[in-house]
Amino acid sequence: LLRRLVTLISAQAALGASSQAFRKQAEGASQAARQYLEDNDALRKKLEESGGAPSPTRDENETLKAKVESLKEELELSKK
Repeated sequence: LLRRLVTLISAQAALGASSQAFRKQAEGASQAARQYLEDNDALRKKLEESGGAPSPTRDENETLKAKVESLKEELELSKK
């Protein structure tokens, strides 16, 4: 009975240490992600302040892709 109790206490201590290590790792990852988001926001603000062109929207991308396709077709027709 005592041996089983000691084994269970030992296993519980090991699981507690493991849990604590995972918690610290998760906190570190969360802090790193938060830092990356802050850096990204800061860079985006600097880009806007410097007058850099904003990234195109999805609609603009689709419009440009359609235009490229039509120009490719026109080129193929002119080659023939």
